[in-house]
Amino acid sequence: MKLSLASNYDPDLVAKLEDYPVVEIFGKLPYDLVGGGRPRYMGTPFSYRQLAEYVSLARSYGIAFNYLLNAACMGNREWGQRWQKKFNRFLEKLSQAGVSRVTVATPFLLELVKRRFPHLYVKVGIFAQVDTTRRAKFWEDLGAEAITLESFSINRNFKALRAIRKAVKCELQLIVNHPCLPNCPMQYYHQNGFAHSSDGSKNFFLDYCSLKCARRRLQEPSLFIKSAWIRPEDIGFYEKMGYDSFKLLERGIPSAEILKRVDAYSKKKFTGNLAELILPYGFRQPVRKERFWLLRNFFRPFQVNPIRLKSFYDLIKWQGMLFELDHQPVKIDSSKIPKDFIEGFENHDCTMLDCSQCGYCERIADDAVRIDEGFRRKILERFDEVEDMMISGDLWDV
Repeated sequence: MKLSLASNYDPDLVAKLEDYPVVEIFGKLPYDLVGGGRPRYMGTPFSYRQLAEYVSLARSYGIAFNYLLNAACMGNREWGQRWQKKFNRFLEKLSQAGVSRVTVATPFLLELVKRRFPHLYVKVGIFAQVDTTRRAKFWEDLGAEAITLESFSINRNFKALRAIRKAVKCELQLIVNHPCLPNCPMQYYHQNGFAHSSDGSKNFFLDYCSLKCARRRLQEPSLFIKSAWIRPEDIGFYEKMGYDSFKLLERGIPSAEILKRVDAYSKKKFTGNLAELILPYGFRQPVRKERFWLLRNFFRPFQVNPIRLKSFYDLIKWQGMLFELDHQPVKIDSSKIPKDFIEGFENHDCTMLDCSQCGYCERIADDAVRIDEGFRRKILERFDEVEDMMISGDLWDV
């Protein structure tokens, strides 16, 4: 087993990883000229100097650092001379800092890195949406050493997983603990929003997609089961198909929570609330944010009515998104998940089924998923208010 682990840049955590099969830590600066897969305001405040020190520390424990250049879109800036020169200088700085791996999501960037910086190990990220043998072969032929498959769609499509593993020789990686909607219909929109909120352009960004996703899960608890995560107990099932590289989310969460995830997946066993391994928010420990976080990221002249933003602020704070929460209001009881849970997906393709005609995940959710009703009611009421402001135009007073 090889684990690729999200970084929160806590140096004390690195030493605790020594006894686990963590081969790389991935992350990036809060913003750079490429952009990435999280908005700037979710990034851990971190400088290039601190990054270099952290990379050096990880290397001393035999752990590589994978820098994310995984934006789905660069706004066509990559075709300009100025951007090209900046990119060369940036990759040179990363190399000097000891970065040995990068993740990309666009074919041009992969070819560019392989030509100009051939010493770098290049991984294709999930935003490239590799979910077929043809797509996997395309990236391998371009020179990718590794591919993170489009886990939202195929973690439970075993026919596709077996075919892709057979078709390519490069390393294939699966994300094991994402909570995203299955075959998420907002994925394209969401990843492009992320790209342009982390590329240094200071574009104003409200994460409509994350809020919409969180709301749907509260309205339809079976989505907590339908999300294509992988239980620690089911890792062996994927290893038998030839997969031994697994990616653990989420960047920026408290160290105790990261270590809990590493321990569970390394031991292939977890007893307790699976939501603690899957959800990227709702922790008792505080999350690191830059100073004047709210003012820097949300109070922008001529963007939105600042008074209206209080509803957004309440919504994310009450759910523990980037804020501490005294308890996790969502419980997915691991003891209520059938031992043969993963085998239940063996003989059908969820993308071809109407969930109302199957009911497998609904039946499991009825037993295993519990949501604090007071929390659920309060949050859904605020969701109604926020969504109405966005759709009606009241957020902008138009």
